[in-house]
Amino acid sequence: MTSIGFKKMNWVTKKSAWQDIQLAKQKRKASAERINRMNSAAAGFQVAQTMQSQGIGELAAQSAQSRLQTKVKEMQAEMEQQYASFSKLA
Repeated sequence: MTSIGFKKMNWVTKKSAWQDIQLAKQKRKASAERINRMNSAAAGFQVAQTMQSQGIGELAAQSAQSRLQTKVKEMQAEMEQQYASFSKLA
């Protein structure tokens, strides 16, 4: 009895095991590079955020320093007036 069927035609060549291994290796390498780029970008954002918070802290310190200097000048002027009034009494 003869069977009727289709012969399998290998029109498309299959990849060899070595090619599969090389492709997997390239995919792993690309994935590792992508992860490294993402990590370096995250580190850059962290540095930028740290610098921004330090800048805000420096601005706050400068503002406080200028307020204190203004207050000191006011107190010096007030003390000089009091001293001048004492010297008039003598």
